[in-house]
Amino acid sequence: MGKKFRELLIERKSEYLKWIPIYCSAIRDYVFFNMQGFNHLRFEINNNPRHPKKAMYKMGLLPLVRPVIHSATKVDEYQRRLSPVGGSRSKVLKEFEYWAITAVVGKQNTKLKVILRRAIGGEKIYFWSVMKLT
Repeated sequence: MGKKFRELLIERKSEYLKWIPIYCSAIRDYVFFNMQGFNHLRFEINNNPRHPKKAMYKMGLLPLVRPVIHSATKVDEYQRRLSPVGGSRSKVLKEFEYWAITAVVGKQNTKLKVILRRAIGGEKIYFWSVMKLT
């Protein structure tokens, strides 16, 4: 890990830890932020580290996540599927619901997709991932 990567990681994590739940009109519920969502920006679902450039790219989009959640008006995709849990390479699977919402945000009018998820039987919906759309 390079110095730039470590600095960005520390800065974004510090900001992220202060985030409070935000209401999302598209799903008519609050979205919460936990370390699983933050760590997913750094690691693939199988717990393999993302390439540092890809992880930096995703962390660079973090400041736009809350504006997307706040301004999205509809759900673009919905899925219910089994996913590995626990951040380990074990084969522990749990059923989750996933929502994809999009919005154009920021000074450069960037179109982003934000993924939200909730464990089946769980009450809270959490931020899961972010990506830029073209």
